[in-house]
Amino acid sequence: MANKRAKLSDIAREAGVSLTAASFYINGKAKQYKLSPATCERLEAAVRKYDYVPNLFARAMQQNRTFLIGLLVRDRINSSFWSDIIAGIENGIAASGCHLVLAGSHVDAAGELDAIRQMRAKGVDGYVVSPVIGGDGGFPNLSELQELAAFRPVVGLNAELPGIPSVYNDDVIGGRLVAECFRRHGHRRVALLGSGGYFALPRFRAFEAFFAERGIAPLRLSTPAEALERCSEFSAVFCGNDYLAAALCSNAASAGIRIPDRFSVIGYDGLDWLKLLSPRPGTVVQHKGELGEAIAAQLLRAFDCGSCESVRFVPQLEIGDTVGPA
Repeated sequence: MANKRAKLSDIAREAGVSLTAASFYINGKAKQYKLSPATCERLEAAVRKYDYVPNLFARAMQQNRTFLIGLLVRDRINSSFWSDIIAGIENGIAASGCHLVLAGSHVDAAGELDAIRQMRAKGVDGYVVSPVIGGDGGFPNLSELQELAAFRPVVGLNAELPGIPSVYNDDVIGGRLVAECFRRHGHRRVALLGSGGYFALPRFRAFEAFFAERGIAPLRLSTPAEALERCSEFSAVFCGNDYLAAALCSNAASAGIRIPDRFSVIGYDGLDWLKLLSPRPGTVVQHKGELGEAIAAQLLRAFDCGSCESVRFVPQLEIGDTVGPA
């Protein structure tokens, strides 16, 4: 007996509750206002019977909220790293009635500002931003993000934004974990493999700083092909992500080069599919799903009480099968 024009009053009457109680349930506030399980069951049955869909525009005008959260990532949304985080955020906001508006800045500072303008036009209630990182390791749009945070909740995504609550994996610790691992295994001729802005990331900067303290300047490489061409110049390579590490290991196998006999490899992110590879590349495991849920919790806290705080996760090193002695 579906009725696309059913109103909230129809749901309340069917469930035998007040219009206020029905509104609390529809807006995800049943627990907050202590609606009984029996009441919630009757309301859910009424919603299903009438195929009730809330009028989002009316709700937005009534509560001065759109129940939209803008999520902006700095590169490809379709990588499994970001998808795990997005899934965590969605899981965390599921009961709140909020929904995500996704955008990617494509590692472009101007594109980041344009995406934020589009989200502002949609009237999002809050922002989750994985910021573009400049060549100096800073954030080109930091002042704009700080201004935005003065009017709407803003949470930094996997980056520690000065003056803005951030939920992040400690990238500096991640880079040092790799450096310390290589040093324990006797490696002094080390290299970094990354492209574009990877050398500005804290993980690479921390790695270089660790070896600079010991009078060593890591070699910088931009592609797996270049790494193989110059493999006589290093005994261990730190890859900016797991895709680069997997590509390097695969290309080395095709060229008859055995890893870690010829050189050691460690990637970054801890993506699940690494377990399917042989040899299994070493990696720094970033927290993803739980990081997304922590972001959701901080945003919902900001909506409820007007403030939120930073949450720091510590990544872990898995050596895998690709690390050996120098």
